[in-house]
Amino acid sequence: MLAAGKNLGTTHITNGCYRLHPVEWNIGEAAGALAAHCLRNRLEPAQVHEDPADLERFQAELSADGFELAWPQVRGY
Repeated sequence: MLAAGKNLGTTHITNGCYRLHPVEWNIGEAAGALAAHCLRNRLEPAQVHEDPADLERFQAELSADGFELAWPQVRGY
């Protein structure tokens, strides 16, 4: 089972970010992309997380699809 929305575990501090719709939608899209990646490669989600090379491949797929994998750097703050 993959958390794909507000059902994921967060801290009290990070919950303020995760409750915003664009972030929530991104989580759902990433869960769907992970499910597709796992089906294509005959993997379990935990295997992707545990293997640095496969995690890097999956993150590259996400980046190619336009996913933001890190908070943007903002100058002046």
